[in-house]
Amino acid sequence: MLTDDQDRESFTLSTTFNAGKPVGAVVSAFAILRHLAAQDGAVSSAQVARALGLNPSTCFNILKTLAAERVVQFEEVGKAYRLGAGLLELAGSALDQVGYTRLLHPELERLAAAWQTPMTAWLRVSDHRVMLVDQAVSSSAIQIHMRIGHRLPLLVGALGRCMAAHAGLPVEEMRRQYAAVRQDNPPPFEQFLAEVEEARTAGYAVDRDGFTRGVTTVSSPILDAEGRPFLALSAVGLTAQFSDERAAAMAADLRDTTRRIGRQLAGPGRAAPLSPRETTR
Repeated sequence: MLTDDQDRESFTLSTTFNAGKPVGAVVSAFAILRHLAAQDGAVSSAQVARALGLNPSTCFNILKTLAAERVVQFEEVGKAYRLGAGLLELAGSALDQVGYTRLLHPELERLAAAWQTPMTAWLRVSDHRVMLVDQAVSSSAIQIHMRIGHRLPLLVGALGRCMAAHAGLPVEEMRRQYAAVRQDNPPPFEQFLAEVEEARTAGYAVDRDGFTRGVTTVSSPILDAEGRPFLALSAVGLTAQFSDERAAAMAADLRDTTRRIGRQLAGPGRAAPLSPRETTR
């Protein structure tokens, strides 16, 4: 049996295309991909089938097909599956086709050069995960490197505050996800909620040493025309490099950049709302 969210996905598919009954194998394949996206590591076919209520043989055949298409990776050790590199190619092509890369990368390069800090772009791939889709390095002697395609929990660090501020997740769902995030020094959930509210008002968030001790992240979300977060830009560096004044100035630059990109992507007449600080300019 599929979850409520997957049932809603099936309903949306059938009503949007007026094609009658949705194709079960396609619905199941997407349910499997979303399930894999929500996992921290590789899982077996039996585990996937049990979690989604699928016939074990059907689940196995779908996974083998997805692996052949490279959107799922099979690990011989453990006989388990995880998302594959083929999804990165699809995501990259999608970003190119709608102009995200054309807009994002020059801005990341500008920000990295202006602040001498690595800049990253994170795509929201589910209600549980974000994925690194682009980055720009600085000329600073100290660098923090991450690979394209690296995935993190949705509510991690500064970008997690930004995502939570606009994703419309119920408080209990945020509480559950936040408790599952592995962090070096996590603040209490009540403090996290307060910082989510601050991010909603300010248009950015700062996380000092919370996710990883000694590392600070500064993030701002890119919202779609309905005000939902689908991307976030983040600066990441050693906490010693981020004074309060520098972090605040960097955050304001990130916020202005993401607002500008959001309005460009939304198109004329569909601009994302301004933050309170922008309306006073």
